[in-house]
Amino acid sequence: MPKSTPRKRSPLFIFGPPVLLSILGFGLLIQSGILASPKLEMINEQNRISAAQGLVPPTLGLTDYIYPRLTIESANQPLVVVNKQRALDPIDFAPSNLVVMPSSKSLDNSRELVLASSAANALVLMAEQMHAEGYGQLFVNSAYRTYDYQVELFESKTRQYGLAGALVRSAKAGHSEHQTGLAVDVSVPAQGCAIMTCFGETAAGKWVASNSWQFGFIVRYEEETTAITGYSYEPWHLRFVGEALAAEYSENGIHTLEEFWSLPAAEFYPEEDAESKVD
Repeated sequence: MPKSTPRKRSPLFIFGPPVLLSILGFGLLIQSGILASPKLEMINEQNRISAAQGLVPPTLGLTDYIYPRLTIESANQPLVVVNKQRALDPIDFAPSNLVVMPSSKSLDNSRELVLASSAANALVLMAEQMHAEGYGQLFVNSAYRTYDYQVELFESKTRQYGLAGALVRSAKAGHSEHQTGLAVDVSVPAQGCAIMTCFGETAAGKWVASNSWQFGFIVRYEEETTAITGYSYEPWHLRFVGEALAAEYSENGIHTLEEFWSLPAAEFYPEEDAESKVD
């Protein structure tokens, strides 16, 4: 992702009045002992690296950060954060605003896959810009997935790679970003490397990594972030978070949503953590 001089966070994120902000901010700081968790060490290390580079990661103390952070718990909110430690609520959540993205010379959605309307509109615009700049026609490999489909997919990955392999390649149902309707897997078949890490080295993959933030997307699972996200590098997996947050994410050199929101790392599911403590 491109890096530049950090800027002041957008007024879009202001939530008043000041007294309420102070109360909420203090509550967030002490909730569940989050700041004392050993799982934050990986995130803290990234923050130290960012600071050395002159970047300013967001912190719980920013008053224009509190309201949107409160929405990351809600499955039907565009900023919801779902990972191995954070299941959707309800776990079988299904969005109500799904739409089919139209196929065009810039976007191939011949499988008629669906996304939440905001993400779908943004993907269409991104594909148009990408095509106009000569980087090819974007193909939609995967978009919204139902809870039941994710159950089947995880079982399939387990048969193919074993449980350990499946855990870094696919989410359990109820823990998948695809279930929110805000995540999409893309490729440019003409350049090869569809749903492969080498997509990140193609001209299209590099364009996506450098420009998707302008349309409200982030590459959710970057290189060397497995210890935080729990998943291996997926340059094809885009998560829609809206233009304002994506700009903050990109310009401040952020690499994971966990880091952005100062959340604990989510390398393992709670049951995995429990098993390791027993062992």
